[in-house]
Amino acid sequence: MKLFAWFRSLTFPFHRSQIDGEMDEELRSHIQHRADDLERSGLSRAKAERRARVEFGSYERFKVESHEAAGGSFIEILLQDVRFGLRMLRKSPGYTAIAVVTLALGIGANAVVFSVLNALILRPVNVPHAQNLYTFERGEDLSAQHSYPDYLDLRDRNHSFDSVVAYTMTRAGLDTGGKASGTWLYEASGNYFDALGIQPYLGRFFHSSDEHGPNSSPYIVLSYAYWKSHFNGDPNVIGRAVQLNKFPYTILGVAPPKFRGIELFFSPDYWVPLVNQEQVEGWNSLNSRSARGIWVVGRVKDEVTPAQATADLNSVAAYLAKSYPKEDEHISFILTRPGLMGDALGRPIRAFLTGLMALAGLILLGACANLGSLSAARAADRSREIALRLALGSSRTRILRQLLTEAVLVS
Repeated sequence: MKLFAWFRSLTFPFHRSQIDGEMDEELRSHIQHRADDLERSGLSRAKAERRARVEFGSYERFKVESHEAAGGSFIEILLQDVRFGLRMLRKSPGYTAIAVVTLALGIGANAVVFSVLNALILRPVNVPHAQNLYTFERGEDLSAQHSYPDYLDLRDRNHSFDSVVAYTMTRAGLDTGGKASGTWLYEASGNYFDALGIQPYLGRFFHSSDEHGPNSSPYIVLSYAYWKSHFNGDPNVIGRAVQLNKFPYTILGVAPPKFRGIELFFSPDYWVPLVNQEQVEGWNSLNSRSARGIWVVGRVKDEVTPAQATADLNSVAAYLAKSYPKEDEHISFILTRPGLMGDALGRPIRAFLTGLMALAGLILLGACANLGSLSAARAADRSREIALRLALGSSRTRILRQLLTEAVLVS
């Protein structure tokens, strides 16, 4: 029965004229029967009909109730409310314009702030299974920067990570066949692309097997954007030699279009192996345990929880503190999500965006309060209209629904 009533509510508007005619005939019949009874009791026909209509009550109210009983009022009343709401808003252009602008400012501010928040904090980095990636931070100073020897120990001595990668960001001059220009790049460990699960768009990536000591891997992987802008998307670029800080390097491949590294604030032009740091940066700190300038990210095994992985890292930290008390005396580790360069930018940016989101929420709250005041003032001006509609038999629910429809139309 409920399904039948719902189906009738959907088809009711298409049979409105027929049903209205039948209802009008039925209601008139009731009034005429009552008038006939009153006429037989001694009243004139005119007085009998007038008294019958008075006793019957609001004709329109009974029509509405009859429509609702017929199970066909939902779509029809909704359309009526929308049409009436549009007419009322058109009659009050000043209120409509102010209400729309007020809501637009409040909603627009929140939309912009949330988009930034989503891009920098809520959205994971664009790599497969990003939920398993964690940045290693040093617990004693909340720094995400480590030394290369510490990275090697963390990579080789842990039991909770499928892979651990190291990288850093720097600037260098790249000559692609004419004049050298300044570029931004990642220096990454050989297992970087393999650990992240990234597949090349063109050519291949460098791997751990390409590393054979300092300055042993003169290879470049271009970002898709740099390949398009500086090589015009030429597929024959693979194997081409370029000059990086006047050292010859070979282009191995091109990264996929949506991959720009792990850090959301940094979009590199290309990647080179970290073991070539001396050629890229002019010095070699890969053997210094006190030189902390690289970020370390690991992919946790599926069966390992973050708490277990942290405990495992801290067991490695205990080994480091015991073996190298001068450099790692109070070392410990915590895990954070990658994307904001750890504490260097992560915490300040998160605090700033949280405050900005709170401010945007207050703006939206203020906009809603202003709109509520406008609506209350407008409702007071429409008190006579609402009283008249109540007197004509409209229900309070129907009037409230109409007012809510107008509010939805504005928003």
